[in-house]
Amino acid sequence: MEKKKMSITKKITICFLLVFSVVSVVSLALRLSMRAPEGNTTLNLTGRVNKDTETIIENEKIPEEPPRENIYTFLVAGKDKTSNNTDTIMLVRLDIGSKNIRILNIPRDTMLDTNRKSKKINASYNIGGIEQFEKDVASLTGFYVNRYVLFDIEGIEKIIDAIGGVYFDVPRNMNYEDPTQDLYIHLKKGYQHLDGKQAVNLARFRNYPEGDIDRIAMQQKLLKGLAKQALKAENILKIPELVSLICDNVKTDIDINEMLWLANEAKDIPLSSIETDMVPGVASTINNLSYWLPYENALLDLINDRYNPLDNPITVNDISIVEFSVNHEG
Repeated sequence: MEKKKMSITKKITICFLLVFSVVSVVSLALRLSMRAPEGNTTLNLTGRVNKDTETIIENEKIPEEPPRENIYTFLVAGKDKTSNNTDTIMLVRLDIGSKNIRILNIPRDTMLDTNRKSKKINASYNIGGIEQFEKDVASLTGFYVNRYVLFDIEGIEKIIDAIGGVYFDVPRNMNYEDPTQDLYIHLKKGYQHLDGKQAVNLARFRNYPEGDIDRIAMQQKLLKGLAKQALKAENILKIPELVSLICDNVKTDIDINEMLWLANEAKDIPLSSIETDMVPGVASTINNLSYWLPYENALLDLINDRYNPLDNPITVNDISIVEFSVNHEG
């Protein structure tokens, strides 16, 4: 009997050691394969706009540690449900060293300095794909991003559901329907749990006094609520599952190893270190179309103070802003 007990104990110990060894090997393999999102894989351009520096990404050795600045930038955008225009546009700056995330919202009606008939930035992707989209965003910020993330409504709904939805204080009753965009929003005022579809509807609601500007403010609050939910312990444990879900539901040039690296780094960033801004400017009607016209100097100050990933300041030579009397400064 004693020998039998010893045999069972020995088997349990061996099984535990085997499982521990497998988990350790897998964890080590994942950690070794993780890498930072260096360079730019879409345009093969990096740095400031007026001083394009070509970089070779393919077969380039990835450094074991991120560069000294530990700063990475991303273009994140959501596509409209019934067109290929981008309904939500954000520049995200991740500072690993300072444990900080900054998000710059770019209004979809922002006017670009272009000869194209459609001058709004929300049409850039539809007109020229991700390459043109990244170039047009760079014309406003003065630098090229490292990576991009494009999501559609159904994809983001699935991701929000996967993290358990979000609790949010809806500030007012929201009732809005637009059959042309398959948009049917009916939300009641008050603190409540929102599933993926409800959260996306909240973000898409447009019937505000200040239109898209109020909508961006609401999206910024919702984004912080989603970040708080995503950083909960139960969701940290689901990182591999969530990474897989993201891969299946978004279009991005962030590969799986970079996603794992980003998820591993982002989990240590406190919610209080997620900050949001919006491109400074003014709403105006030009040729019977509504536009958001950036203030050049204010935008430069914001970029250099909070978003510039380069060692030297972005200058007026790096950005292209269309100036009218309403957005002329001084």
